[in-house]
Amino acid sequence: MAVPVVVTSVSNETLERFATNDLKDLGKLVPGMNMGHGLLSVGAQMSMRGVGTVSLDPGIDQSVALNIDGLQLTQGLAFLSAMFDSESIEALKGPQALFFGKSSVGGVIAIRSADPTDEFELMGRAGYEIVARERTGELIVSGPVTDTLKLRLAGKYHKADGYFRNIAVAVPGTGAITPDGRAPASEGFMVRGTALWSPTFNFDARLKVNFTGDETIAAEASQMASCPDGLGAPAGIPFLDPNEDCTLDRNMRMVYMDPAFFPGIPHGGVPWLRTRQKYGTLELNYTPASDVSLTSHTAYYNLRSVSLANASVSTAAGPALAIDNQFHRRDFTQEVRLVTDFASPVNFTLGAFYQDGVFSNHVTQRVNGAYPTLPASGGILADGFIEVDTRTYSTFGQVRWALMPELEIAAGARWTDEERTARAINLLPTVPVDLIPATPQLSSANVSPEATVTYRPNDDLTLFAAYKIGYKSGSYNVATVPFDANNVIDNAFGDERVEGGEFGIKIRALDRQLRANLAAYHYTYEGLQVGASEGQGAGRPPRIRTVNAGKARVTGIDFDASFHPRSIDGLTIRGAVNWNKARFVELNNIPCYGGQTIAAGCDQVFNPVTGRYTAQDLSGTPMVRAPKWQINGGFDYEMSLADDYKLILSNNNQFSSRFVTFLGLRDDRYQNKFVKSDLSLTLQNERDRWEVALIGKNLTDQVTAGTCSASNRANGLLFGGSVTGSTGRGPAGIDEVGCYADRGREVWLRVTFRN
Repeated sequence: MAVPVVVTSVSNETLERFATNDLKDLGKLVPGMNMGHGLLSVGAQMSMRGVGTVSLDPGIDQSVALNIDGLQLTQGLAFLSAMFDSESIEALKGPQALFFGKSSVGGVIAIRSADPTDEFELMGRAGYEIVARERTGELIVSGPVTDTLKLRLAGKYHKADGYFRNIAVAVPGTGAITPDGRAPASEGFMVRGTALWSPTFNFDARLKVNFTGDETIAAEASQMASCPDGLGAPAGIPFLDPNEDCTLDRNMRMVYMDPAFFPGIPHGGVPWLRTRQKYGTLELNYTPASDVSLTSHTAYYNLRSVSLANASVSTAAGPALAIDNQFHRRDFTQEVRLVTDFASPVNFTLGAFYQDGVFSNHVTQRVNGAYPTLPASGGILADGFIEVDTRTYSTFGQVRWALMPELEIAAGARWTDEERTARAINLLPTVPVDLIPATPQLSSANVSPEATVTYRPNDDLTLFAAYKIGYKSGSYNVATVPFDANNVIDNAFGDERVEGGEFGIKIRALDRQLRANLAAYHYTYEGLQVGASEGQGAGRPPRIRTVNAGKARVTGIDFDASFHPRSIDGLTIRGAVNWNKARFVELNNIPCYGGQTIAAGCDQVFNPVTGRYTAQDLSGTPMVRAPKWQINGGFDYEMSLADDYKLILSNNNQFSSRFVTFLGLRDDRYQNKFVKSDLSLTLQNERDRWEVALIGKNLTDQVTAGTCSASNRANGLLFGGSVTGSTGRGPAGIDEVGCYADRGREVWLRVTFRN
């Protein structure tokens, strides 16, 4: 009630009732939150109120940050590792500049994992999902070791055959292999250890160490979503299966790569993604006086990812191009913080933050030997290594002034100085060549202030208004090699900034049976980092770029409420609505999609060499993953049965209006509106010694996607045939649209035992 920020808190109890195993499912419980998937090491792409990362670049910092036990993470693959043994999850919407590591322009998802318990606890859980044939097992041991030391060890294992049926059939002699039937097939584990040491009444130390590993076949579950020119073969090669329906459903088609035509290809030519993550935090809390606290937070993160992809996502003939990469990211951060709670009207928070990080990507582009007319046929088209070093210094502070018991003004700011240095190596020559990037170094200094006024006339009513400025530094695109032969291409992009505010009201009514929150917000973003795919002509794959949008505006209203009627014991009813208008005010010079004509909007940046235009103006178009309406609602009902048994019935429903899945002036860029419903039934004894749960997720079986892209799939990416920025289209017609589809219906049976 007292916190002057729009935050949705989800308890571990709610997460467990709906088998919320990843952050994708969290969107069903948090209106305004949406997530898509990315290719290879890009990982998850999170959006909040329509603000999020839309570039298929594994090196970009996400606009919505993930905070795990105080560790700030911005790489997409990290978003898939944390949903296990959580104490609570909070989704903080809008810019967060002061208290979560570096500033976050879109919001923060803060996960607090469970701490050791005061008494010995042993928990074992097994689950089976019928549709994807997924098996899970969990084991948690927790309790005191001495009077001052408590430990907790939690582990989880999962293995799944895959929700989608991969029904592709390879065309013989084209470098393709028929897949083995299901995707994405996955196997993984997570282990977390926690130590809580409290040697004195005014000092404690909390250490958390995490190890995760995942391996997935056909991780992206890519499907054809729109084929505006049909399923023809402009180059005479049937890259697209003639039976393809170009609709998101349970059936997907993607062939594997035959090593006989791709010499040296890893993993036997089977598309895959393998990740290993190690991270941990050490939190030290010292209270020298009852009204002064000191906190030190040390964190380390290490990610290694190896992946292979059918780059053109061919569904019949072998792909013209396969891409494998090795991505690595390491971060060390240190934060110290001083907080006062004096009886006087004025209190403050002071702190400092330091980051030392590096990320790198080794990208190899392999050409199918079945197509001898292509450059580097049967060999390597490009092979490069890109590395970016990051060094960040930041200080922050806030002053809180209670003008009267009911009224408080808080003002603060974060100063950040960040420097990024890039290097690149062309590994294709016999002797590797070190290259100096076009922009070898990026430096930025920023001050992000914010101010909040909070009025609490009583314990059941809070009104607040906030003004905020947020910032995210520029970086380098590492998705593709930043050079053509030894000609360096500028792969840098600039800073992202946001300014605006919100006001809201939090209320408890009907003798505290009803709790409700209402907030309105308006923010203007400048330099929003967005992704674009730029065609390079026949024989060369599209280049993935990150560019800075000129300006975007986000305006909306958040409302949520929960009702606990005392007349019906055990019943809770909840609902939430997010109305959001997120549009690019200025967004020009975005590369055109293949086959886009002048009449279709490709009328910017004239190329005198080709006599064609190369870019489109997207000003006024909606932002990606920004539905105008998102509505969530459901209930929990607990009833006592005979012989100390308890039955819990829970329901949750999600509605989303349609939203854009990629940038471009075309009608098939939308995900249509949908409704998803979850229902769970849990039987447990009153002492919680055991429980059996039947959980249905997405019972309406809606196969949706948050991330799509347009590319020349019909011509295998490398055969060209597109005429763009002219009055006609050429033999390849318009680029096809492919999407990274989300899982459909899930039916879980789960058994849990506790000591």
